[in-house]
Amino acid sequence: MIVATTAAERRSKMTSHYKESLKITEVKSRMGAFCVIEMSGFKFVTPCDTRVRILQSLSESDKTADDLSRQVGASYSTIMDHMDLLERVGMVQAYLKKGESEGGRRKICFRLASNPRK
Repeated sequence: MIVATTAAERRSKMTSHYKESLKITEVKSRMGAFCVIEMSGFKFVTPCDTRVRILQSLSESDKTADDLSRQVGASYSTIMDHMDLLERVGMVQAYLKKGESEGGRRKICFRLASNPRK
């Protein structure tokens, strides 16, 4: 069993809506390797390493799909497919953010859900 060592370091830097802990544990079985992601007492089992990297990245700060694509090393469409699932199960929240410049384009940003069961 391997626990992501950087989760505790990242947790200490999180803003108020990231106060919920994010714990990732790798479990190996006859069926293969899986990650168990724990957040606010909610457990999510996934064989997908990409989802784990997305959640670890979001534990640092809010990000757009483009940011996640660059950081995780997956295509934009792959990131959006994973975000759709993570949003449906209540682990992440999407919101619109205004562009930096005047009249700038709005961006869809993602953050960890403050309460993943709601």
